[in-house]
Amino acid sequence: MRGRKEAYKHGDNDLHLAFFVNDDYEAAHSKHKEMGCVCYEKKKMGIYFIEDPDGYWLEIIPDRR
Repeated sequence: MRGRKEAYKHGDNDLHLAFFVNDDYEAAHSKHKEMGCVCYEKKKMGIYFIEDPDGYWLEIIPDRR
């Protein structure tokens, strides 16, 4: 992160990536649960986050377009 003087620690939540699921959101959610990588769910919003091997959260969103 440019201009940052202090060390970066996971959980600062400055930025994150989000991915739309175009085909089958429920199947993607089930697969991620099976893999054990779902780290946070916002059921009211219909989204969830998975954690990559480095500890970064990636948002998974159903394609509602």
